[in-house]
Amino acid sequence: MTPRHPADWIALSLLPGLGPTSFIRLLERYPDPHEIAFDLPAHVVSAGTRGASAAAIRSARRNLRRRVDEELRRAGRAGVRILTRDSADYPAALLEIPTPPLLLYVKGTLAQDRPRVAVVGSRAATRYGRRFAEEIGAGLAQRGFEVVSGGARGIDTSAHRGALGAGGVTIVVLGSGLLEPYPPENYRLFEEILENGALVSEFPMTCPPSTATFPQRNRLVSGLSAAVVVVEAAAKSGALITAGHALEQGREVMAVPGPATSSHSAGTHRLIQEGAKLVQEIGDIVEELPPLYRQVLPAGGELPEKPEKGPDLEDLTKDERHVLEMLDAVESIHADDLALAAPFDVARLQVALFGLQLRGAVDLEPGRYYLLRPRREP
Repeated sequence: MTPRHPADWIALSLLPGLGPTSFIRLLERYPDPHEIAFDLPAHVVSAGTRGASAAAIRSARRNLRRRVDEELRRAGRAGVRILTRDSADYPAALLEIPTPPLLLYVKGTLAQDRPRVAVVGSRAATRYGRRFAEEIGAGLAQRGFEVVSGGARGIDTSAHRGALGAGGVTIVVLGSGLLEPYPPENYRLFEEILENGALVSEFPMTCPPSTATFPQRNRLVSGLSAAVVVVEAAAKSGALITAGHALEQGREVMAVPGPATSSHSAGTHRLIQEGAKLVQEIGDIVEELPPLYRQVLPAGGELPEKPEKGPDLEDLTKDERHVLEMLDAVESIHADDLALAAPFDVARLQVALFGLQLRGAVDLEPGRYYLLRPRREP
């Protein structure tokens, strides 16, 4: 089939009230996006949809060409490429999913045929979750994988930062247009990501984030990836939507366990109960992927047989044992609170804390907060 003009795909995407499923249904019957956007009777376009009305579509068509021109100008000024299904560099992985986007706005580098793993989780993440997500992001990047996530607060941000810190590539799939990146506190992070990775969206350039756009974009996070790793998710977390899309798309789903009583990990625990691969270290992720993906390991590199060395807990002093019992792997504790709870004076407490840091058993967080490092089986 002759490639359709990108403007026709943009026009179709700008019709009100239509979503990914509606577009698929229409294109199955009418393969030409120009015909749907401009010529097909409005009542036919809106038939069987929830949010579209024939009147709204007729109204939108009055200035549709002008809006398409504006969208093309915005993208050009921002250095954004618009990939359609006819584009040679449209991600092949997205063509495999049930509802591929009509088009993809891309800023930065989105290479074809790169192995990718998504790392997702709660916005309201604990320090434990953020640290684990950062470790996973770094570990995947070191092994040649691109890390995909949604750029949100919490787990997403930590996964992106981990990949960047390891010198790797990370991809942000936004739940808004590229001129409205969200959240605003991550603007600098997004700029860093653009040095090697990409910001990606299926939404028009100035589309604001909303409760509808975030769940919709989740299918692209999983669709671009070979697997989805859920690090921390409450019982109703949006990360579980991404996991559901991954299963529907035939992607691997994995989950990181948290403390048994933590509400922050209730969703990940349910995923594990339902058959998701339990992840304790980076090798658990790579070993679950098809052999094809192992080929991206660095030359001469091998997957570790065991997790990296854990804390040295041999021959602890009595004071160190007392302090370990007071610390938690999820919620950090301030030094002043430890001093109040310790059965000995501040000088002995400081010696014990310092010793535990040297052993790799305790992390000192900003603000004099202490966090217990999760213990892993040898």
